[in-house]
Amino acid sequence: MHFYGMSSGLLIRVQVILWLVVYLLLLLYSVQKGTAPDWAYAFALTTVSVGAYVTVVYANTQWLIPRYFHTRQYGRYIGLTLGVLAVLLIVRVGLENELFAKRSPFHPFFGWNVAHFIYSGVTLLLAYFFGFLLRIAFDYLTLRQQQARLEQQQQLAELNLLKAQVQPHFLFNTLNNIYALSVAGSPDTSAMLAKLSDTIRYFVDEAPQDRVPLSTELQFIQNYNQLEQIRLRYPFDFQMQIDSPAGEMPIPPMLLMPFVENVFKHGVDRMRSDNEATLWLTLTQNQLQYRVQNRAVEPSVGPWRGLANLEKRLKLLYPNRFRLETRTEGDYFYAELIIREP
Repeated sequence: MHFYGMSSGLLIRVQVILWLVVYLLLLLYSVQKGTAPDWAYAFALTTVSVGAYVTVVYANTQWLIPRYFHTRQYGRYIGLTLGVLAVLLIVRVGLENELFAKRSPFHPFFGWNVAHFIYSGVTLLLAYFFGFLLRIAFDYLTLRQQQARLEQQQQLAELNLLKAQVQPHFLFNTLNNIYALSVAGSPDTSAMLAKLSDTIRYFVDEAPQDRVPLSTELQFIQNYNQLEQIRLRYPFDFQMQIDSPAGEMPIPPMLLMPFVENVFKHGVDRMRSDNEATLWLTLTQNQLQYRVQNRAVEPSVGPWRGLANLEKRLKLLYPNRFRLETRTEGDYFYAELIIREP
């Protein structure tokens, strides 16, 4: 049995310690208040009382609730609960009567009388309700733990799916570009094939990992930029301005790529010679700020596939710790991402 990461052995030790604390407190109370004439009687009285409490708590939490309450056999649960309480009440009153009423006139309260029955019954009921609430709390938190595990597994599956969507999409575009180069007989074909080889190596060695160094991701973006430019008629002015006073930062692979991919898909006019884009990245101790600016070639700015997948990944990877904004101002389209480390 595990409870929020707590092993069964540790859980048992915690319960033993708690019951020992209860035992010692009742023992000291009995001696201090004069309930028992000496330590021997105090030990006997405390043992009977705590034994009854332990029995009613665990009979309820380990037998009655799992077997009858959880299976919606409420009638049997109530009936057996009343039976267990009645038996324990009679046994407890009888044992305490043997200990005190017959052997010592010190405390006549412990005889077969109404006050004794009421006191014993009330304390047993309190122990019963404590056990009931304890079991409900354990069940609730265990359910929450199971739900968290399921959500974690689902998030991992979604992340793997989104990553799988990015890689084939990029490779398909790049292969088309190199094919166009080879058809035109360009001398750059072999160099671009080498770049593509480096890119595939990134997918094989880096992309399966949970995190990659920021510098590795930026190098991949530079390779991507060179591969994409081979399909353009005119040179494309693509600037990268990196300010990283904090040094390195591990990030999920392909996290920064969608902005750049979006530039080449929606921010380049092949008929123009003045296409331009600028990438800014600033890394501080606990924040990464990433912004890309390019000409707004297309008339509308919509939830394109790359940015839509990026937002899904961010919600899974950085819940409540990121801001993603896109906007058009004049002739330029801006996409900005801010990630905050905890």
